[in-house]
Amino acid sequence: MKTILLVEDDTSLADGLIMNLEGEGYQVVHVDEGHRALEAFADGNIDLILLDIMLPGMDGLTICRRLREQGETVPIIFITAR
Repeated sequence: MKTILLVEDDTSLADGLIMNLEGEGYQVVHVDEGHRALEAFADGNIDLILLDIMLPGMDGLTICRRLREQGETVPIIFITAR
């Protein structure tokens, strides 16, 4: 089963995404703060990150930059209201 890390602070949006992704057979790990995203990525075997840009604590662009600086090549799709 493929695992998706969903980094989204809007609960209603996250709930809808989780329901649909799990319905398609994905395992979803959800966090709602930037710092937790890096911790969750380090804890598990993540196949894809759905990443909000505007997050409390650390924004999505910084998260992406840090992962790439560490040599991580996991696919990242930005989700944003911007």
